[in-house]
Amino acid sequence: MPSIFDSARFNETLFFPQADLSPAPPGAVDAPVPVPGGSLNLRLHASPQARFRLLLFHGNGECAPDYDDAAPRFARCGAALAVMDYRGYGRSEGEPGYRAMLKTDARAAVEALGGIDSRPLVLMGRSLGSACLAELYPDPPAGTAGFIWESGYTDLRALLHRRGMEPPEVFSREDLADFDPIPRLRLGRLPLLAIHGAADIHISQEDTRAAFEAAGTEQKALHLVPERGHNDLLQSVAYWDAIQAFLSGL
Repeated sequence: MPSIFDSARFNETLFFPQADLSPAPPGAVDAPVPVPGGSLNLRLHASPQARFRLLLFHGNGECAPDYDDAAPRFARCGAALAVMDYRGYGRSEGEPGYRAMLKTDARAAVEALGGIDSRPLVLMGRSLGSACLAELYPDPPAGTAGFIWESGYTDLRALLHRRGMEPPEVFSREDLADFDPIPRLRLGRLPLLAIHGAADIHISQEDTRAAFEAAGTEQKALHLVPERGHNDLLQSVAYWDAIQAFLSGL
């Protein structure tokens, strides 16, 4: 039986791609990553003094240029920022698809980045990008030092409801194996920071609590950022303090 997560309706309602061909700002470069049926774009911000390279899988409706202004703040935390655009977002080519994003594109981006920058890698998934994080957590690419889960989701039924779709009465064994974040998070062992806005009305903070509790590492931290929602965390000092403390402890 075909998966609901492969259906045209799900993918059409899930993704909100926006092209952005604006050039990389001074101190940053765009690097293409070939994938079957398209090409991803990585925007890499230079920060020679940073200890880590941090690869961000961004949220829906966002693209790499949206994080140009945040790159210096990541650098002050000790990480040189890189951002992957999903297919159809930013400068990336092709049609977005949930399975391709998880099963092909996320790891392709990490592997390409490893060939460019040899520093220890921190992987970060925000909102939609948290699914990429869960996909990579059980079998982290070589050189990965830690994971940051931000405003992510673990409830597949709630995900479908947010897309205006009725979930099946019971998910197939194949769908759970391919798309349920919780079992995958249980298999991981690397340090994990989980962050969520305490006032988030789009994705429940309970999803991030579940991710935190499931993560199969003893080196993990949960931060609920007071008075912040889904899209204003970067304006919080507490958000950056949590990231800096996590990176300092790796």
